[in-house]
Amino acid sequence: MAKDYFEDIVPPEGGGRRTVPINTNPAPIAEEDNEPESYTAPTPEKSIRNISMPQRAGRRPAPDMSDMRQVSAGILGGSHEPQARSRWWMWIAAGLSVLVLGVLALLALRSTTVTVTPRSQTVVFDQTAQFTAFPSATAAAGALSYTVQTVELEDSEVVASSGTVKAEDKASGTITVFNDYSTDSVKLIKNTRFQSANGLIYRAPAEILVPGKKGAVPGEIKVTVVADQAGEQYNVAAGRFTVPGLQSSPDMYAKVYARSDAAMTGGFIGEKPGVAEGALQSAIAQVRSRLEQKAHDSALAQGTDNATAFANLARISYQSLPSTSEAGGGVRIHEKARVEVPVFESAKFAGAVARMVSADAEQASIRIEGSSRLTAQPASTSTVFLSDPLQFTLTGTAQLVWNIDELALTTALAGKEKEAFKSIVIGFPGIQEASARIQPFWSSTFPVIPADIKVKIEDPADGA
Repeated sequence: MAKDYFEDIVPPEGGGRRTVPINTNPAPIAEEDNEPESYTAPTPEKSIRNISMPQRAGRRPAPDMSDMRQVSAGILGGSHEPQARSRWWMWIAAGLSVLVLGVLALLALRSTTVTVTPRSQTVVFDQTAQFTAFPSATAAAGALSYTVQTVELEDSEVVASSGTVKAEDKASGTITVFNDYSTDSVKLIKNTRFQSANGLIYRAPAEILVPGKKGAVPGEIKVTVVADQAGEQYNVAAGRFTVPGLQSSPDMYAKVYARSDAAMTGGFIGEKPGVAEGALQSAIAQVRSRLEQKAHDSALAQGTDNATAFANLARISYQSLPSTSEAGGGVRIHEKARVEVPVFESAKFAGAVARMVSADAEQASIRIEGSSRLTAQPASTSTVFLSDPLQFTLTGTAQLVWNIDELALTTALAGKEKEAFKSIVIGFPGIQEASARIQPFWSSTFPVIPADIKVKIEDPADGA
């Protein structure tokens, strides 16, 4: 028979209801701290006796608001500062990490660099050493050779006139002679005739060596020609000129020719203002003095990185051009200077100098620093340019510097261990000192691709 649970309920005396006692003083709510306390919920008993009956007659007292404010203050104030401080440290740590990674990336991306100081040697010349250069058209392979650059300059001076004089002036001008005939130079003798389209003859006052053609491009050289006769009819317009002396060879006659870019000028027959002889010679001397300085500057200007020229080897020839009348009764004296400048290929010239002073420079590639401090003097003034060998001496001080083949060096180093650096560099006799910085810094091998190795050439100390 099932037990009747209601037998355990005993009504109170007096027939009233049973009152379940209620605690009217609840425990105060504890304030929260930074770390919550551990709480484990109790396991409820499965008995109806443990069920507390609610009190119907009264209302539970409200919690103390001051306690709530204290709790809120603890949450909003007391625990916020440590959290903010920890966030700042997180950002600082992240920034430092990015900075470190950036520095490492920069180091890793830097090029591997080889710094080289080339071998050098100071040389001093005192005119005891003589050099010989051969015309480039006939020079043997490896020999010092020279070409000739021609510069034409003009200047004038006004002098007072003195009466009139009978004048018979020849026209003159500049033509360009072309060689479309052969790859070899064509030599035209002094006073070679050039004929204009209308049959007038002009002559070259000096020997001409026309360079050979290169491929389909004719060789060319500029020269001054003078009319065969005086008179204004020789002041012809620009045009083509033939070389009558080559008519015996039709092919050569057709392919060796000349052309002018401007009209011939100066041809005249008649009366014109005269000049006293003394005043004339004085004016000519002044004009030629200025032309000489211009010629010196022009000769030096022929020197470049690939060409070496010396002003004292240049040869100047002067030509008096017809004078012209000036407003007010004066006469302008005109002079022309033709400057021929021997020019040497810089590499070959440096090699010739190096072989003179260094026994092991035969196969080396060498350049000269400070060649402007050297002065050349011709051994003879009768040398015919482009026909005879040119002999000269040098005075002054300069520096020989061995060239470094950067491509050969980087190719030799590519993919090699850093321990092999010294033995590789020794194989380049033009290197005086060398150092290497391999990147990234943790690598011990040069990059496999030669282009990834940067070569920095240091200037050698100049002992001159």
